[in-house]
Amino acid sequence: MANTPRQNPFNPQHAARHGINALKPYIPGKPIIEVQEELGLETVVKLASNECPLPPPDGLIAAIAQEAANLTRYPDGHCRLLKRRLAEYLDIDADCLIFDNGSESCIRLIAQTFINPGDDVIIPSPIFDAYKTAGILSGAHVIEVPLNQYRIDLNAMAANLTANTKMVWLCSPANPTGPAIKRADFEKFLMHLPPDVIVVLDEAYREFVTDPNCAHAADFLFKDNRIIGLRTFSKAFALAGLRVGYVVAHPQVIALLTKVKLPFAVNSLAQAAAHYALDHIDIVNAHVQLIVAERRRVGRALAALGLMVVPSQASFLFAELPVDSGRVFAHLLSKGFIIRPGSAFGMPRFMRLSLGAREQNQTLITLLDQYLS
Repeated sequence: MANTPRQNPFNPQHAARHGINALKPYIPGKPIIEVQEELGLETVVKLASNECPLPPPDGLIAAIAQEAANLTRYPDGHCRLLKRRLAEYLDIDADCLIFDNGSESCIRLIAQTFINPGDDVIIPSPIFDAYKTAGILSGAHVIEVPLNQYRIDLNAMAANLTANTKMVWLCSPANPTGPAIKRADFEKFLMHLPPDVIVVLDEAYREFVTDPNCAHAADFLFKDNRIIGLRTFSKAFALAGLRVGYVVAHPQVIALLTKVKLPFAVNSLAQAAAHYALDHIDIVNAHVQLIVAERRRVGRALAALGLMVVPSQASFLFAELPVDSGRVFAHLLSKGFIIRPGSAFGMPRFMRLSLGAREQNQTLITLLDQYLS
């Protein structure tokens, strides 16, 4: 009979590639609609995923709607117009750019292009888990180096180099903690790095950096072609729902990535939205200015509550709580506020707090003060 079990049923776990069973699925911040359904709340404020707290401008919606008339056609697979426009904005050569479906896809693309089974890759810990996943999927041996005082420890990462090291993943500002890598420290690190080791510098929060002494991948494009930069339209440009990430690297690196990248990875609506954002950079700048101002204000407010707040150059704050963050998460959730508990990063006494609009942040501070008191 059709439904009779086979004597030797197929076992997907046994058939999976090496390393797959050890992977942990990415757990995003709790969705707003899920909280509304579970708790019966009309208004929910999500401060867990480092998203823009502002609604999209009417002009952006109109630009997307206009491009929707072309949905029967494939998008520009190489994002030619967007590439030229972004290169002009960044003041770099267009040949130094390649786009993909969000920076997570860029991470996979880099790993698929350069990492061989058996290579060693070095990552900080805790850090954005996409680097580790990409390494495991590529068959690499992933070496995790603990942060030092919530910062990426470049000296310790250099000390963990092996004869098989192919790639080092860095994140500046670091996610989830917030500090950025100093340019002087980065240059010193490069001097002690073997010439065949690739360094990926993820700058997803680049636009929020106010420290002029931080390292940036674009500054090394034609000085050291081992440096591969990662950027995104999800954070400062507020297009998280459309997925536009890009790589900044030497043209020789971009040429290799182009051979591996899936065609039509960035859809037409996303490209139109990115164009609009670049043509209305004043809106982007206003968003960044809001977040930077709130970063200072909220940081001081949390410190006044007795919390240790890690100095941040990103769009979020990382703070130590006097109790397990799971308890704080549950309490704030009941009030309609979603934060990111530190247990997601193996640091249960910490929370990562995305910076929202001023009123949202102020209400959360009040709720937190009442709970901790």
